[in-house]
Amino acid sequence: MDVPNPPTYNTLVVRPHIAVTAEDRVAVLKSVEYNLFAFPAALVTCDFLSDSGTSAMTDIQWAAMLRGDESYGRNWGYYCLLDAFRDIFERGDARENVYRDVLAGIADSRFFLNELLKEHTGGFVNGGPAQLMRPNFFLVPQGRCAEALLFSTLGASLDGSRKSQQHGQHVIISNGFFDTTSANISIAGFETKAFPQRGLTDPYPINVVGIENPFKGNLDLASATEYLQNNSTRVTMILLTITNNWAAGQPVSMANIKATYDLARKHEIPLFFDACRFAENAKFIQDFEPGYKDRNIPQIVGEMFSYADGFTISLKKDGLANMGGALCFRDGGLFAKKFPDIGIELKERQIVCYGNDSYGGMSGRDIMAACVGLYEVTKESYLSSRIGQVRSFAEKLVAKGIPVLLPPGGHAVFLDMDRFFDGCGRSYGEFAGLGFVIELLTNYGIRAMEAGPWGWQWDRKSEQDRHDIPNLVRFAVPRYVMNNEHIEYTVAAVTQLYKRRHSIPGVCVKIVRGKDLRIRHFSCGMKPLPVQNLSSNSDEPGTFLAAAKSDLSKLCSSLGLNDSWQQVDEALELAMHPWGTNKISSPQNGWMSEMALDNSPVEYSVAIEQDTGTIQLRVSLEAQASENTIESYQKAALDLTQQIRDKYPGVSLNRFNAISDLFFPQGASGPMAGMHSFVSNPTAEPQWKIYLNPRALGLSEADNIVREALNRLEMPETYELLQGMKASESDSFVYFSLDLHQTHKSRVKVYIQHTDITAITIMKRLAPSMGMPASELHRFCTTLSGGSEGPYASKKVITCFAFTQKSTGELNVETTLHFPVSHYAVHDAEIQTRVEEYILGLPKGERQKDAILQTYKRSIEAVAHRPLESGRGIHAWVGLKGSGTRSPVLTFYVQPEMFKVLE
Repeated sequence: MDVPNPPTYNTLVVRPHIAVTAEDRVAVLKSVEYNLFAFPAALVTCDFLSDSGTSAMTDIQWAAMLRGDESYGRNWGYYCLLDAFRDIFERGDARENVYRDVLAGIADSRFFLNELLKEHTGGFVNGGPAQLMRPNFFLVPQGRCAEALLFSTLGASLDGSRKSQQHGQHVIISNGFFDTTSANISIAGFETKAFPQRGLTDPYPINVVGIENPFKGNLDLASATEYLQNNSTRVTMILLTITNNWAAGQPVSMANIKATYDLARKHEIPLFFDACRFAENAKFIQDFEPGYKDRNIPQIVGEMFSYADGFTISLKKDGLANMGGALCFRDGGLFAKKFPDIGIELKERQIVCYGNDSYGGMSGRDIMAACVGLYEVTKESYLSSRIGQVRSFAEKLVAKGIPVLLPPGGHAVFLDMDRFFDGCGRSYGEFAGLGFVIELLTNYGIRAMEAGPWGWQWDRKSEQDRHDIPNLVRFAVPRYVMNNEHIEYTVAAVTQLYKRRHSIPGVCVKIVRGKDLRIRHFSCGMKPLPVQNLSSNSDEPGTFLAAAKSDLSKLCSSLGLNDSWQQVDEALELAMHPWGTNKISSPQNGWMSEMALDNSPVEYSVAIEQDTGTIQLRVSLEAQASENTIESYQKAALDLTQQIRDKYPGVSLNRFNAISDLFFPQGASGPMAGMHSFVSNPTAEPQWKIYLNPRALGLSEADNIVREALNRLEMPETYELLQGMKASESDSFVYFSLDLHQTHKSRVKVYIQHTDITAITIMKRLAPSMGMPASELHRFCTTLSGGSEGPYASKKVITCFAFTQKSTGELNVETTLHFPVSHYAVHDAEIQTRVEEYILGLPKGERQKDAILQTYKRSIEAVAHRPLESGRGIHAWVGLKGSGTRSPVLTFYVQPEMFKVLE
C-alpha cells in the first residue's frame, strides 16, 4: 500500500464556526442584494472567495509580529523587508537572512551600520543613500495599490507624449490581466491587450496530472510577436502574470519567461511581472520543466526574476501575510533608463497616498510578518503541501464527475462551467456560474467566486473580446486554513448541485444596481431568477409558450440541432396561438390534458436510430380552448389543423377529411379531442401529425371507428392484423394517427392499450413484427420495470403499428413498444439508472452505445428543472421501434412538468 507524503505542519489554534441555517443565509443574501463580496464571512462555513490575505500564518511569523516596530520613520521591519526582497528575488540560494538578528533581538548598532544600512545598487532594492536618491522599492498595503501606484504614475509621466502620440493609445500587453490589474491600467489611460496561450479549457487527461504540465499560463508568443510587428511603438510594457490568475492560476514556464524577455528586449520594451504567486510558479517549473528538477526553489526564483525589469507583488498571497504589497524595478535597467525620474515620482505619490515610504500604509507588525512570510513561502515542503492540497481537491471533484479545468493551478480549483452546464442550454448572458455560487452559498455555506462572463463583464464586451472570456468558477484555497474535512464537504456539496444543475438559477441581465461599474462584482446588486423563467425570446416569463421555447431551445442546443431552432420556434408560435401567452398557473380552464403526466398540454420526445445515430426531435401538444368543453376542444383541434395546412404547402388534409367525422362526432365524450405533433426538419418543412381519439363515442365504439377509418383509407386488411395483436379482450384502441404530409411514406398509425400484459406475452406477440430477438424485448421490459416480468398494471403498456403503402400496393408495418417508465419507479433518478442500463446492454458497438447514451442524457439534462431523485414526471415513456427492414429506434418521451411533480 502506498503511503502519502507526511504532513508538513500541525494545527495549534482553531476558530469554531457559528451555527447558521440556509434560511438565515437567504435573508442575508437578500439584504446584500445577492452580492457575495458583501456577505458576512462569519456566516460562511468554507470560504473559497480568495486566497489573498486569508491564509493562516506560521508560528515564526507570529513571533516576528511581536517584534514589529511601529515607529513612524524607518522602523526596523522596513530594513528587514528590503533585505528579504534582495534575498528572495536577487540572491538565489546565497541568502543573507539578516532579519534573523532583528527577530532574535541581538542586532546592535554595528549590525545596523554594517548590514541594514549598507549601500546596494543595481538590483530591485537599492540600499543606503541610493534608496533615497534613486528609489526603486515602494511598500504599499496590497498588490492593487502597487498596480495603481505604478500605472497612475507611469500614465502621468506619459501624458505629454500621449498628447502628441500619432499611433493611438499606449498599450500594456500581457498573458492575462486580473480584474483589478485591468481596471488600474484602464483608469490610468492605457489600453490592455491580452495574449493568453490558447487551449486553457481544452480537456486534459487526469491520469497525467501531477506527472506532466502544459504550462497553460504562458504568453502566446506568436500572437504577441505579430502584434508588436505593427504596434511596438505603442507598447509601454509587457506584463507577465505568474502564475496566470486570469487563466485559472496556470503556471508560466521558464522557457516562456525567457522568450518573452527576448521579445521585449528586441523591441526595447520593459518586462514586468505580476508576481503575486511567484513561489507556486517556481514549484511548477521545478516539478515539470526539463532541466529544473535538480534546481532548488531559491535558484529558480532567482533565474525567473533575472529576466524582469520590475514587478508588483501582493504579499497577501505568496508573502503568506494578511496585509502588504510592493512595487520594485531594477536599478539602471531598461525601465529606469526609459523613465529616468520615475522613482522620485513614484515615491512622491506613495507618500501622498500611503504615508511614509518606510511603512507604506502597513503596520510594523504586518511588515515583519510579510518579511518572514517570504522565506516561509519558498520552502519546498510548504509548496509541495500547498500545491498538493489543491491538486487533491481537483482530483476528488473529477472522481465525482465534476468538470474541472485541468491540470489545476497552484492556488485554486476552477470548475469549467461550459461543461458543468453542458446540455442545460444556458447562455453566457444568464450568468449561470453566478447562479451556481449563490446556490452553493445559500444551501451549504460555501463561498466561491464566479470568474467568467459575470466577473469579466461579458455583456459589456465586443463579440471579439467575448470569445476569449473563460467560463469558470474559482475555489481559491487559503493557505494553511483548510483541512481534508473542508475539502470533502465542499466536494459533496458541489456534487449535489451538479446533479441538479438544470435547475440552478441564473441571474437577471438587468442588474439592480451598478451595472456599469469597472469592477462591478465587488459592489453591484442583482436578483436571481428561477431557471424556468429564463428564455431567449421576448415572451413574458412564466407563459406556456415561454416555457416550451426555453426547454426546446436547450434541447436543440444540447442535441446539436441548432439549425432546427428557427423552425421549431415558428411551429410553436403557430401551434400555441393564442393560448401560449397565458401564464402557467393551473390546467387551462380546468381541462386535464392527457398529453403529459401532470396534465401539461405539451410533451417532447427524442428519437435516435441505433445504427446511424440519427436524431429526431418531436414536439407534441394539445391545442387549448377558451372553454372547458369537449366541443370547444374539438374546434381548437380542427382550427389548428387548418392553420397548419394554410402555413405549410406540403400538408394535405385529404386523408384527414375522409375520416374526420368519425373522430369529431356530435355528442363526443372523453378526455381528448385531438392532438398534434411535429418533427423538426432543417432541410424541409416540419413533419406534422394529428392524433385522434377512437373512443370519441365511448370505449365500446372504438373498434368500429378504427375499422371504418381503415376502410376509408383503403387499408381494410390491417384491421384483422391489429385485432391479432391484442393480447386479451380488455385490450383496446387508444389513439389513431395520421401523417399530414401526404407522400408515399405517409403513415397511418394505430395504438393499442394493453391491460395487464406480461413480458412473455410481449415477446411472443411483437418479436416477429419488430424484427428483433424476443430476448431483447424481454430485456427492454424487465430492465425498465426494475426486474418485473409483469403483469404491468400500474400503467398500461401501449403498442403502435404504423402502416405505409408501397407503390405495389403492399403494406409495410413498423411496430413500436411504448413502456410507461414513469409508473414503475420511485423517482426519475431510478428511471435514469434503468434506461442507462438498458442502453449499455444493447447489442451494438461501444461507440454506438455511447452515442445513444449521450443523446439520452443530454435530453434529460436539457429539460429537467429539478433533481431527478425528487420525484417522478420528467420521464414518461421509452419507445422501442423495429420493423426488420431498418435499424431499431429508441425514443425518450420527456415532460416539461409545467404544473407539478409526481410523488
